[in-house]
Amino acid sequence: MNGPSFATHAAPTAHSAPPRAPRQAARPGAKPDDNPAARVLIYLRLHWLMIAFCGTLLGGAGAFVAWDLLASKYESTGILKVSAVQATIAGQGNQQQAKTDFVTYTKTTSALIKSEFVLNAALRDIKDLPTIKAQKEPLKYLDEELIVSGQDGSELIRITFKGHAPDDAKKIVDAVQKAFIEQVVEREVRDSRKLLGQVEEWYTNVRNKLASRATKPGATAKDGGNGLIPAGGVTGPAAPVAPAAPGAVPAPVPTAGTLPQVILNRVGPDFFINEIMKNREKVDQLPLLIRDYERQQKVLQDKLEAMQKAPPPKSIEDAIDRNDQDVQAAKYRMIQSYQLWKTREDTSTNKNNPAVLELKHAYESDKARWEEIRSEKLQTIERERRVKEAREVATELEKIIQRIQSHQEQLDHAKDALPRAMKQLMELPAPPEKSTGGFLSRFDKEPYLPENSDLETVDSVFRRLILQKELLKLAVESPPRVEILQPASVPTQKDTKKQILGTAFASIMGFVLMALGVLGFEMMSKRVSSLADVKTSSPAPVVGVIPCAPGDATAAQGGGRDPVKRAATNEAIDKLRAYVSQTWLSRGATTIGVTSPIGDEGKAFTAFGLASSLAQAGYKTLLVDFDLREPALHPYAGVPNAAGVCELLRAEIDPRAAVQFLPSGLHMLPAGKWSDEARKAATGEKLEALLAKLKEPYDCVVIHGHALLTVAESVEVARRCEVVLMCAKYRETVSPLLKRAADRVAAMEIPYSGIVYIGATEQEALC
Repeated sequence: MNGPSFATHAAPTAHSAPPRAPRQAARPGAKPDDNPAARVLIYLRLHWLMIAFCGTLLGGAGAFVAWDLLASKYESTGILKVSAVQATIAGQGNQQQAKTDFVTYTKTTSALIKSEFVLNAALRDIKDLPTIKAQKEPLKYLDEELIVSGQDGSELIRITFKGHAPDDAKKIVDAVQKAFIEQVVEREVRDSRKLLGQVEEWYTNVRNKLASRATKPGATAKDGGNGLIPAGGVTGPAAPVAPAAPGAVPAPVPTAGTLPQVILNRVGPDFFINEIMKNREKVDQLPLLIRDYERQQKVLQDKLEAMQKAPPPKSIEDAIDRNDQDVQAAKYRMIQSYQLWKTREDTSTNKNNPAVLELKHAYESDKARWEEIRSEKLQTIERERRVKEAREVATELEKIIQRIQSHQEQLDHAKDALPRAMKQLMELPAPPEKSTGGFLSRFDKEPYLPENSDLETVDSVFRRLILQKELLKLAVESPPRVEILQPASVPTQKDTKKQILGTAFASIMGFVLMALGVLGFEMMSKRVSSLADVKTSSPAPVVGVIPCAPGDATAAQGGGRDPVKRAATNEAIDKLRAYVSQTWLSRGATTIGVTSPIGDEGKAFTAFGLASSLAQAGYKTLLVDFDLREPALHPYAGVPNAAGVCELLRAEIDPRAAVQFLPSGLHMLPAGKWSDEARKAATGEKLEALLAKLKEPYDCVVIHGHALLTVAESVEVARRCEVVLMCAKYRETVSPLLKRAADRVAAMEIPYSGIVYIGATEQEALC
């Protein structure tokens, strides 16, 4: 405060301003602290509880949404193997050409995996999955979410799917792999078998045609070495056999798996050499493949045995203890029994007391029951988990066994076919001698016949059909070029760091948003929150700092019952009285107006406390309630709002009869009954005459006026006062309104004015 030091006076009576905790006014004349950072800290301190509570709710909601939206998806991957060179029993062919076409074949395979007919086939198996049901267009969803990738030059194609449901992700990848194998790979095999059937049908037709031509009367034929069918016709089940002469030995019928001699004579040695090389290659390579698959079989079998012997994971036990209601209930009963037993044991002098032992047995029984229930739940869950994992391993093991059997069958077939091909190669007749020249070439030893030429043409076609049929058979039995190397892997979550950081950021942003909201509200409302705000808002000096809010200081509300708070509040009011008396009353001022920018800012509290302190200091003081519309002084004085200022303005009563004398020595004039006539009379000469009449017998008149910015007569009253005190209340007064009210007081050229800050902190009240 500005001014001299103040003396301490006795505490006012029950009618004086109620007290609060000891807070003293800040030193007047100090430079106001208008640091924005300090202001922000003040606002945060004021609303820390709301920021903490609402920020927790908002941050929790934001964290939940962020965790759900940024949840890293479960990723499952299946792998297809595409052989760089088509593995075929019929021969490797041009391997350089196959490698050249491999890149194109890989790209075509990748495109076929995401083709519409493959995805539609996969959807038939997974249409009931929750992930698929939730999509409006499942086909489009699969096309977008399914990732098919492969590195250049690699034989592996990865099929990856990411989703929030781990089981669904695995099933989708498995379904797509299965659909691709069925719709593409197996269809190629079916097409090859269909072509093989057509070739076999033509083979039978041509064979019958050759047999019928060879058995015609007069038909001539060359021996097997020259390429024509013997005169006896084509031997074999499908060829008609000519009747044998009496006593002649019948021609032998070729056994299964052998070719007729006429065919052997036509295909030449190259065919058998290729067969021998292919079978030799199979005999060399298939045992290696079989041993490799046997090792994989052993690994899977060991894995099954390890799964059976492995103890239950600790995570399953924790999940049972945390989520299972039966286990929790049994554990709760066990804990209660243990507490009862220990409590009785601690309070009993004899620990072998039957009651103590009975409680101990009850605890042991509940503990055994808890362990039994927990063990049953654990075994049930562990059994289901092991069955599920074992089913996957068993499926893979079954595929390995099937491959071992298939390769073993191919190996056995190759072992049988190899000596047979070598034998047939050795039985081939020696190649015919070259012709000596001439137009007839191979027919130079006999004349040309049309029947022989036609038969030779059909025989040439027949040889090609035989070669094509046998090659197709071997191609159908060859392993597919594309096979499933790895089914869908166990789904795993990746990139959880993004989800965790997003969740943490969202939770922190809840508090940040609440803090920004509070700061924004405070910046917009601009309410007085500190003594620095009061000093910054108005050029008028701060002449009083009261460390108590009016509502907290009333004895009826309990605040005045604390003697320390009561004394601190009375001390602050006495300091205000000392400043007013020594600074302004000593200079001849007699009328003190107490007002505020708007209502409910502590002006009645200040006016009554100041007037009571002046009266106790020896000043003959009159307190006038000129807030005619909303009188508020009579509750502080404990008197009824009887005849007062309104009646004096209407000339209905004598001033001496309206003034009430209080026990503290204070004279008080209530507001009286409001009327429009009183409002009209509270201006000009009538008001000035009334105030002059009221001041005559008193040393000081304290006028509690209307809010300065809301009522017209408040300006009339303030203009006729020598001193005007503007009240500013903590968290109620708005800084721009306080400045506007102070500017209005300055414009009225009132001799003396100042601001009284109500509700200061302990540090601000220090003097």
